[in-house]
Amino acid sequence: MKRRSVLITGATGAVGSELLRRLAQRPVSVNALVRRGDDRQAEITSILSGVPLAADLAVVAGDICAGPAMGLVPEAVASLTRHTTHIVHCGGSTSFSLPLGEARRVNVEGTRNVLEFARSCPLLESAAFFSTVYVSGRRSGTFAESDEGDGGFGFVNTYEQSKAEMEALVRAAMTELPILLLRLSTVVGDSRTGAVRGFNAVHQAIRLLYNGLAPMIPGDPGERVDIVSSDFVADAALHLIDNHPAGGVFHLATGAEASTLDDLIGSTVDSLLQFRPAWRKRSIERPLLVDLDTYELFVRSVEETGNDVLRSATRSIRTFAYQLAHPKLFETRKTFAALGGSGITPRPPLDFYPRVVKYCLESNWGMQQC
Repeated sequence: MKRRSVLITGATGAVGSELLRRLAQRPVSVNALVRRGDDRQAEITSILSGVPLAADLAVVAGDICAGPAMGLVPEAVASLTRHTTHIVHCGGSTSFSLPLGEARRVNVEGTRNVLEFARSCPLLESAAFFSTVYVSGRRSGTFAESDEGDGGFGFVNTYEQSKAEMEALVRAAMTELPILLLRLSTVVGDSRTGAVRGFNAVHQAIRLLYNGLAPMIPGDPGERVDIVSSDFVADAALHLIDNHPAGGVFHLATGAEASTLDDLIGSTVDSLLQFRPAWRKRSIERPLLVDLDTYELFVRSVEETGNDVLRSATRSIRTFAYQLAHPKLFETRKTFAALGGSGITPRPPLDFYPRVVKYCLESNWGMQQC
């Protein structure tokens, strides 16, 4: 049996780092593609601190945006195409506020280059591409693993749109390549420790609430907000890669067990009170949950006040909060069936979410070591 050789992009990200730690403990070859010029070797070393290494690990300098060769030197291209059996593509931008052209350059054109590279690998057994359940855009209701895109309703931000366009490329390539398309829910941190590697919109919302800069949030109290832990996503992704190497589309989400918006905000407030008792003295009100029209009126009034702090906070919320006005249930039937018997299931969000809030506080949202 030939030795597996895995090429992973985005290995320093929130999900990629979890995957790298698990891959590094296997008797495989792992090539971690990092951007040329970045000092990522030290970051890779930090990610793998304490990990019992069983893999042959190499850090390869390149750039997924630099054409089908991904910025690799010719010798590296020749070696990787000859030996690669698995591609794990986590690289890309998760920013909600990039101009659409820039988001496309990274998420669409970068993926196009990875697909072209995959086509040149004669031993390829599986290529896993990571996307988001929010390619659903402004749709409401159930979004199935078989569904595609926004259904004509549009997108909340450029991240969603660029990922939907990326998916179109990946789906078109499924007829010729052994592809897994893994759509992730919002990844908030490790379910056991609360540790966060990549701070995102949820963590930003916690911070704004903590600072009293989120007086209103659009959404219905009873709507579901789907969040998952980074360890669940990594374990589930590797199980699917191992057992369903070209199995189509899977949702790595909580699905029907997702918490309500009201409960999630309540857990945030309770956690802030528990882990930062002095916060109680500031008497910050719990955010009001309002309909989209009311929230739009609030946004316009903030823009007119000239309060730069509140204006900046409101603008940062708008890049993701509008998604709350389009409630969804992400179907996970196919995924949970494929994970059956593995023991890999998403933990109830409110069981681990307080640990994430605690980590945000203790690390000052990543500004200091915990």
